[in-house]
Amino acid sequence: MTITTRSIAHHESEWIYSTFLTKQLNLSCLNDYIHQIPQVPLIVELYIFLCGYAFNPTMVPLWLGLVNVLTRTGLSDNRVAKFSGTAINEQWGKLLLTIDSNKRGHMNMAFYLATVLVTLIFTELGKASFATTRPKIPTTGYETILNVDDDNINSIKWKRRFGSLVASLKSKHSFPSGDSSQAMNLCLFFLRYVPTTSTSSATMIYLGSHAIPVRDIALFSLFLPGVVFARVFYLCHWIEDCIGGVSLSLLIHWLVIPILRENIVDLARSLNLI
Repeated sequence: MTITTRSIAHHESEWIYSTFLTKQLNLSCLNDYIHQIPQVPLIVELYIFLCGYAFNPTMVPLWLGLVNVLTRTGLSDNRVAKFSGTAINEQWGKLLLTIDSNKRGHMNMAFYLATVLVTLIFTELGKASFATTRPKIPTTGYETILNVDDDNINSIKWKRRFGSLVASLKSKHSFPSGDSSQAMNLCLFFLRYVPTTSTSSATMIYLGSHAIPVRDIALFSLFLPGVVFARVFYLCHWIEDCIGGVSLSLLIHWLVIPILRENIVDLARSLNLI
């Protein structure tokens, strides 16, 4: 019997984990495989840990500060005044340029905080609605026997060096993954609402007539998958939870964030901030 046998049995009885997607991609086996990776080299786990801990509540001030700084530097002296041909929302970019340079960062920071809260509300509503079970966690952060029935019981060890940190402050239920939702929210927000600090061709990748900053390519190709993998690796989630979280964030940015953006603009105007 493996460390996750009982949780997997209950997991597979919940309908959200018995869909066509799970069966076609054989996600149950992939979940089991990732959960039971004995351990990885320290330098590799440091990367996994940073991704897995990135949306712990204690990290929110870091992301707010980064949005503030990048917005101010990206729009310093109206240096980046052209938004056509980029993924930045042109209306929002032009609005930021009309605001006093000292307030641009704060305006974008408030907008990002609002998207964080909206994403949190929807993920918690999803968790309460589906009420799915999280993977069972052994003694997190310490060496633990991986397979109690294995003949080589003394040679097989299961270890997550930073497990207690990554698994801290998480809610009861599993689906959808809040951290994956927040990671996708951050990636989309940077893509759509945070101007790049440089417009040189060396920092851009051109897709047809659109210029995508290397910064955003790295977020989507390295950071987002890192968060998803970390949440599964540290037994906080199943893969389906992370797929659900990413999909939920996409829906929020399609249906909710544009309305939120307009409400923030109206509020700023009513307060004579713009």
